[in-house]
Amino acid sequence: MVTNARLLIVDDEPANVRLLERLLGYAGYTELRSITDPRDTVRLFEEFAPDLVLLDLAMPHLDGYAVMEALAPLVPEGAYLPILVLTADATPDARRRALAMGAKDFLTKPLDATEVLLRIANLLETRRLTLALQHQNERLEEQVRERTERLLQTEKVATLGSLLAGVAHELNNPLTIITGWTTLLGRSLPPGRAAGQVERIGTAAARCVRIIKNFLALARRWPPERGPVDLNTMVRETVEFLAYELRVADVEVQIELAEDVPLLWADPHQLQQVLVNLAINAHQAMRDVPPPRSLAIITHFDRAQQRVHLVVSDSGPGVAPDLQTRIFEPFFTTKPLTSGTGLGLSLCQSIVESHGGTIRLDSRLGTGATFTVELPLGTPTLAEPAAGQRDELAPVRGLKVLVVDDEEEIVTMLAEMLTSEGHDVMTADNGLTALDKLREQVYDVIVCDSGMPHLDGPGLYREVERLYPRLVRRFLFLSGDTLNPKTSEFMDRVGARRINKPFTLEQVRDGVRRLLSESPP
Repeated sequence: MVTNARLLIVDDEPANVRLLERLLGYAGYTELRSITDPRDTVRLFEEFAPDLVLLDLAMPHLDGYAVMEALAPLVPEGAYLPILVLTADATPDARRRALAMGAKDFLTKPLDATEVLLRIANLLETRRLTLALQHQNERLEEQVRERTERLLQTEKVATLGSLLAGVAHELNNPLTIITGWTTLLGRSLPPGRAAGQVERIGTAAARCVRIIKNFLALARRWPPERGPVDLNTMVRETVEFLAYELRVADVEVQIELAEDVPLLWADPHQLQQVLVNLAINAHQAMRDVPPPRSLAIITHFDRAQQRVHLVVSDSGPGVAPDLQTRIFEPFFTTKPLTSGTGLGLSLCQSIVESHGGTIRLDSRLGTGATFTVELPLGTPTLAEPAAGQRDELAPVRGLKVLVVDDEEEIVTMLAEMLTSEGHDVMTADNGLTALDKLREQVYDVIVCDSGMPHLDGPGLYREVERLYPRLVRRFLFLSGDTLNPKTSEFMDRVGARRINKPFTLEQVRDGVRRLLSESPP
């Protein structure tokens, strides 16, 4: 029995009210309110919020039917509020009318005490079960909303991934050509103004390459290129890089770098992108805040957890609670359409999670925002050579190299680079032409694009494996087909060495040297 329920008695006869109060009190009900003037029912109902109403029908000023009509708008849609009618009118018409007006049960006077208590207990239990069911439904609806939101975010990220990967695929070859030719041109120019301009072109192209890789990392189509990273050095370099912009905006930068922070095994460009995005977001958030403005960057090493913390705090306006759960969503932004794409924090989260870390926001309106990035130290894998290993590879000259790519500019560029390294280079524009070349003479290395007409890279690899098995260990793929998972699955399965487009000439040179070191003559 629900004895802690709130009961409201509406009856114009004080004697009836006292009788019900005494009966309910003996039964253990303590939350009781009574009224003998039905005109005050609405006011008391709003103040008391009863769980059950005991209502007489025949009353002056307002009868029970009018009271039920007045209470109806106050009961939320779908809510179960039991009204037990207690009346001397035992006619079937009175019963039908009362139940039609919203009463849940009907008893005629004179009342039987036991029956009254049983009806009240049953109605309160029904209300309790109804409320429990409503709460359960609300929880289920919230779970459905959350899961639907997650599905929508997954779909949004998948769409974003296809879009970014498609754009990257179209830019891979042009960027490869730009970076390659600027490298070759820079080698041929004497020091001076022209060489400096070429170097600036190369730097801009390299920046575009990093942007493409970061976008693909956001779409989870580009793995981090890891190496040892000195986080404190990266912080100093990033602050120096942003120093002018922050100084002009009157932002005071405070740096607290723990001396015991060890090297991370991570992608330095991606981590720097995270820090740059967080710093720029802080700078933009503080633009409309009067000075003093401050940006704090802190590093800390949690020795027990073997995790490094990077903390970026600002004195901006903070983030509203209802927005904090959405700021990492792709395309979500509080900035004007011309000021942001909504990809910055989503990219940060993607990069951090791809490194096995976490990123979180702590913020209150008016007290700024603090982003905390936690990263594991990470360990080198066999697939990721440690820093300095490239320099240890001995130069190799005099190889017969077959370059296979359907992009004429890339073929020409690679041929010139490999020739300048002292190799004898032949070219082919697809796999079928390459097979003809292989029949004509013996080659030491094959540098091959993955996607080509007539016979693609994997198809050529299978033919070489069948006809020239010695050469499969000297096969270097140039992969720009980020949209085709079958290509990646094939290369992973056969264990072929691969360089992703856009690549640098140094990567190709080192890839050829590594093939020779792994498979000597």
